[in-house]
Amino acid sequence: MLQLNEFKKEYGELKKNKSLREGSFVQSRFKWLKAKNDLNLAEGLLKISTDKELKDKLGYVENITFFDWVIVSSYYSIFHAAQSLLGLKKIKIIKRMHYATLVSFAKHFIINKDLEDELFFIYEDSKIKAKNLLEIFSEEKIKRGNFQYHRLSRNNIVPAKESINNARIFLEAVQEVLRNKNII
Repeated sequence: MLQLNEFKKEYGELKKNKSLREGSFVQSRFKWLKAKNDLNLAEGLLKISTDKELKDKLGYVENITFFDWVIVSSYYSIFHAAQSLLGLKKIKIIKRMHYATLVSFAKHFIINKDLEDELFFIYEDSKIKAKNLLEIFSEEKIKRGNFQYHRLSRNNIVPAKESINNARIFLEAVQEVLRNKNII
C-alpha cells in the first residue's frame, strides 16, 4: 500500500490525467444502495457455497462454490461505499476507477482526517478506525484481483468470510457518516 504522503502526489496525478473530477454531482445515495446490494450478494453467495440443501434446491452439484465471487462482491461493496463518501466531497471518478477511488478516499478522508472527525463521536478510537478502513479497502482491492483472476474458488472459504467481515466493518462506518449527513 502507498504511504500516506504518496497518496497526495498520486491524487494530483490522477486529477491532472482527468481520472477524477472535483466539483461534480455524485449520487451518494445510489452508490450506497449499490454497496449494500453488493454485500447482500456476497452473503448470499457464501450461503449457496456452504449449504448443501440450498445447492440441491438450485440444482448445483455439491462441490461447487462461489468463494471467489464472495470476495469480489465484498470488495465491490467497499468500493461503492467509498464512492458514496466521495460523493459528499463532489469527487467523481472517471478513469482508473478502482485505483482513483482508493487514492481519492485516502486523500479526502484519511490524510485530511475528515473521516476521523466524522467518526469521532461514534468511536472512541476514530483515528485508528479511519486508518483501518483505508487498510481494509486497500487489502480487499488486492485480494479481489488475486482471487478473481488467479485462484480457483473451492478452497477460499476463510478469505471469503474475512472479506465479508471487512465489508461489514467498512459499511458500518460509512453508514454512520451518511446518516449524519442525512443521505440515508
